[in-house]
Amino acid sequence: MVLIPGRATTASNMENPTPSKARSLNCLNWLNFSAADVATGLGPFLAVYLASNLKWDPSEIGIAIGAMSLATVIAQSPAGWFCDVSDKKRLGIVIVTLTICIAGFCMLFFPAFYAVIGCQIAIGVAAAFFGPVLISLAMGIGGADRFDHTISRNQTFNHAGNVASAVIIGLLGKFTHNEGIFYGLAIFCAMSIIFTLGIRENDISHQSSEPVAGKKSGKTGMLDMLKNKGYLILLFSAILFHFANAAMLPLVGQELGRDEGSNASLYMSACIVLAQAVMIPIAFMSGKWAKKGRRKLMILAFVMLPIRGVLYTLYKGAPYLVSIQVLDGIAGGIFSVVSILMVADLFRGSGKDNFAQGILATSVGIGASLSNVVSGYIVSHAGFNYGMFILSAIAFAAFIIFYFMMPETINVPARRLDIAE
Repeated sequence: MVLIPGRATTASNMENPTPSKARSLNCLNWLNFSAADVATGLGPFLAVYLASNLKWDPSEIGIAIGAMSLATVIAQSPAGWFCDVSDKKRLGIVIVTLTICIAGFCMLFFPAFYAVIGCQIAIGVAAAFFGPVLISLAMGIGGADRFDHTISRNQTFNHAGNVASAVIIGLLGKFTHNEGIFYGLAIFCAMSIIFTLGIRENDISHQSSEPVAGKKSGKTGMLDMLKNKGYLILLFSAILFHFANAAMLPLVGQELGRDEGSNASLYMSACIVLAQAVMIPIAFMSGKWAKKGRRKLMILAFVMLPIRGVLYTLYKGAPYLVSIQVLDGIAGGIFSVVSILMVADLFRGSGKDNFAQGILATSVGIGASLSNVVSGYIVSHAGFNYGMFILSAIAFAAFIIFYFMMPETINVPARRLDIAE
């Protein structure tokens, strides 16, 4: 039997999940809530801490942020492979969560340059496992026929978690001269472990999707994944999108750190809260809107990014910079849901779902790591506005490529992916 996206199957119908699975799905939602902060480390809050407390320059901060992203790039594909072959997904979440918590405290107590870089690398490797594992759990608990609904709910909780963590960590940073951000990370690490253990092992199907009729499962490498034209375009577009996107908020954080002093963490918190507050309804509705077409919805996300970059250069006041985050909320809410659904469309039934999701996450990480390192040097030598114009130009290129080359993926039969024969 071939599973087609959006088409219910009696074998895996989850319209009325059992009470046990309903509880596990609820724990998965709350795991996404708490993991929102854990899976990104300290994100832009670290940029504020390094600029304000340690007085690092933009190039050094770019290296620190980029080190985590680069480590994530290297670990993402193995993380996806892990999800395809392992039935120890809960244990994996616990281990990587503890790793991130310990590395966070090491940065606080050993703030030397190379120590921070080493901790960022450890966090990046650990964080790589969150995306593929959480997606795999969504498929394994919710079922293929309910995947759109499960992912949109998961991402809604994820963005709500970003709001909560931004408020809590922002307040901790405000009243502890930014050092409290590390304790905030530890709080969300503890929550993630609790919710992970709340998911019942028996409720997880570790076979991500049914195989296509007439196909035998086989070993798959990265080159096999790139045989699919739509997938290749999506990967390249994602690299450009996140190259343009990843550095924008950390660069704004550095501006706030220099201009606002002890209030910088609070303003950074406001940036994240506003963006994530917009992402919550957008992510929730994206699961429904995407049923009518993935491509046209994703185009809206791509067009928001160059507009946002240009707007950052027009004025420097903190309230103005914060308000622009509405556009980030629209783009991020759509991308977080629809990119996952597009990969699932293209690979459903192939048995390679999680590996494909891992490679997509690798593409996102490539863009993010290059973004932070390159933009840090650009801003150091040419200034904030010039750096934002460069990022906006790259974002516009990503929009053009996606608009003219990316096909629609919904209701694409799994047999279209002709691999592992």
